[in-house]
Amino acid sequence: MSYEVKMPQLGMNQDTAIILSWFKKEGDKIEKGDPLFEVETDKATMEVEAQTDGYLSNVDAEEGTEVPVGQLMALIVENEKEVEKNQSQSDNLGTVQAVKIDEEIVKLESSEDEILSPGPASVEEEKSVRINESLRTELDTKVLASPKAKMAANELGIDLLELRNSGVKEPFHFADIRRTPPNQSFSTLYMRVSSEAIDNLLLKAKDPKRGLLFSKFASSAWNFIFDERRIKIIINDITGEQPLDVSDDQQETNTSSTILTLVDLCDSKLIAYETGKSGLNLSISQLGGEFTLCFSFNESVLQFSDSVKFMSELGVRLEDPILQLI
Repeated sequence: MSYEVKMPQLGMNQDTAIILSWFKKEGDKIEKGDPLFEVETDKATMEVEAQTDGYLSNVDAEEGTEVPVGQLMALIVENEKEVEKNQSQSDNLGTVQAVKIDEEIVKLESSEDEILSPGPASVEEEKSVRINESLRTELDTKVLASPKAKMAANELGIDLLELRNSGVKEPFHFADIRRTPPNQSFSTLYMRVSSEAIDNLLLKAKDPKRGLLFSKFASSAWNFIFDERRIKIIINDITGEQPLDVSDDQQETNTSSTILTLVDLCDSKLIAYETGKSGLNLSISQLGGEFTLCFSFNESVLQFSDSVKFMSELGVRLEDPILQLI
């Protein structure tokens, strides 16, 4: 007698989960309570334990695949002989399925040859071809990925199109992003602007918080240049305290938000903090009557021309704060 291993429901609104890894392989002996596999949902990653003793057999869910709740993924059988028997049956079934798939491919290729063969075409046929070409172009640029995978790729500067071209199968999951090294292509822009206007503002303020002021100017400059692209700003304190998320509460900081880390160096002797390997980074230091702005950026997150526009707009606003009110 065998025990069915199905995808459990781990949350109230959970319909599917992603298999991150199997801790056991087919034929392994299992005891009740052993970690069997690890799954990822939209909210958490957790291990699932075996519910009975036996041997793992008929694993039918590969690592990285998204599996509906309640779907059969494997069996736990009583002895090793049953494992061998079930594997043999699975191999025969796989051969039959492969033959059917090959037949379908042949039919599909034949249909495409008929469509592409030269001959008189009506207006409707030409319209259909144009629509198919448009859909094919859209599919080439659209990437299938889970929300958690998109967020991780955005933070690490990983281009999902490049990931697909490298041979990783879609839809992408968090486990795929975790195994992918971040994009190392990054650049840095430096700029000097007068600090007189900001210094005067801080002198008049009852509770001067320079880092928050810089974040407001950076957010406004970004929104002015990129009307439909969200920005999430995090202030990184050089004293080692917890980074502070200062994103606008009215602004959605979802998976499409671009993350900018801001570092205020004005109270130190440091000139700049340069890094762009994991996204966008802006440091601001001060010497005499000037601010030095250092903007390092991953070029897969923000192109050079757009970075120049953003920095130019930010510099203008720092020298003339009245633009914040326009």
